Amino acid sequence: MADNGAHISSSTSADLASIDAAIRSRNWLLRFPGKLEAVFERDTGEERSRDLIVRAYIGIVVYDLFAIADYWATPKLFWTAFWVRAAFFTPVALVITAILHTHPRAFIRESLICIGGGAIAVATIIFLMAESGGAPQATLHESMILVVLFLSVVQRTRFSFLAPTCLAIIVVHVLAVAYFYHYAMGQQVAINMVFSAAVIFALIAAYTMERDLRLHYLLSQRGLAQNSELDKMTRRDSLTGLGNRRALEETLAACEQFDFAVELSIVLLDIDHFKLFNDSAGHQAGDLCLKRVAGIIQAELRGQADHAFRFGGEEFIVVLPQTTMAKALVVAERMRRAIESAGIPHPALESAAYVTASFGVASGQPAFDLTANGIVANADECLYAAKRNGRNQVWPGSPAGIGPDTGTSTSLKA
Repeated sequence: MADNGAHISSSTSADLASIDAAIRSRNWLLRFPGKLEAVFERDTGEERSRDLIVRAYIGIVVYDLFAIADYWATPKLFWTAFWVRAAFFTPVALVITAILHTHPRAFIRESLICIGGGAIAVATIIFLMAESGGAPQATLHESMILVVLFLSVVQRTRFSFLAPTCLAIIVVHVLAVAYFYHYAMGQQVAINMVFSAAVIFALIAAYTMERDLRLHYLLSQRGLAQNSELDKMTRRDSLTGLGNRRALEETLAACEQFDFAVELSIVLLDIDHFKLFNDSAGHQAGDLCLKRVAGIIQAELRGQADHAFRFGGEEFIVVLPQTTMAKALVVAERMRRAIESAGIPHPALESAAYVTASFGVASGQPAFDLTANGIVANADECLYAAKRNGRNQVWPGSPAGIGPDTGTSTSLKA
């Protein structure tokens, strides 16, 4: 297979069917099917990392400002709390935030938020509770709820990461209150119930926000996919499924945008004696013939870089970017043979006659000598030369296998 060169267009978005299926399923686990989840992460991951970074810096500043509260609420622990914040939490949090600047994949990104914004912050609180010498400091264990709110409401940690983290924080809170502070059992139960209820409410809010975020993403993607489908329809010939004149003009314009020496080849073909076919067999049979020929042409393209269009009536055009004349002649001859070998009966000709096509091929460099439309005009002249010289042939001839006098293929191989 010849080198097809750069693709003129490509699509990496999720298809409309998978989007509709995801909307209907309303997956309560907050995860899309494989490909759609990958597209979601591709579209939102980098922006999410940027948001997390900004909010992380805000969280670090707010956390350090709580040294003011330490001064008034726990003066005996002030310097201990100050150095825990300044020498431990802040440097570690800044390192984790720096990693977010690399836009890591989702698992690492969300894990870092749970570790940096959750585990390390809670660890500093537990350390200060241990240093309080058994004297109850409500501001310490109560501040754990701020950690939960930061993870769930501010950073909006993905629910699948947030839920186990919050459950772990509840367990730590229960154990820390029981071990470090000697509250009465009834008081411990009340404190832990209030804390657990606050965590549960935060989880519900986080779940709802992520569900709505994902649903909004799906709806926006469905709108884009529907617009894309409509856009494709406006660029597709309704009968043959090939590109129409609008799509052809856009493709030719794209070919002229290359700023280096790129050879563009055009193959123009016309079904031989098609008017007689229509007059003899009727327009329905003629339409069926056009569909079959269009399918053959599409099947003979070398890849996504090659494009086929209905040029009008029974004429078709194939655009071959970054393709030399010699390679284009090979492609054209392969198409000619495929149409002839399909054995589509031609009712207006003698018995055992089949539908054939004539081909004109031209090549040039739009960035230097010819416009793309100029190459099309040259291919059109070659097509009429092929028809004048007997039809069912590729024109011009080529030393590689097409006779220069008749234009008939003698040795070209598919």
